Amino acid sequence: MEVEPRRGGNRHPLSVRAFILDHLANTGEDYGANIHRAYNRALDSLATELRGNKRKGQKHYHKPRFSSFNKYMNLLAREGLIEFTGREEESDNVMFSDKEWKPVRRYYRVKGGQ
Repeated sequence: MEVEPRRGGNRHPLSVRAFILDHLANTGEDYGANIHRAYNRALDSLATELRGNKRKGQKHYHKPRFSSFNKYMNLLAREGLIEFTGREEESDNVMFSDKEWKPVRRYYRVKGGQ
């Protein structure tokens, strides 16, 4: 499997769309930032496996930023493949502990899953 980008933008060695759908099918429900972290861990483990096979001249691929990853989540929701569960929680991240306003975690699942 190639780990180098091709023309037309960054091509990730793991399909972002397929990863989100598989992750939600396996976990039931999850929030976007946690899915993004899981995707980055999966990319890191794949890169570690392939590092021994790296050829001269191969380029480094970039992990998607959360904003672009979130676009995939929104696209899947618009296509009707995933849905908002109705569950929202305030972030428990310590960097927001003294803030009046805290970001909200929205949980998603594969559409039709209970």
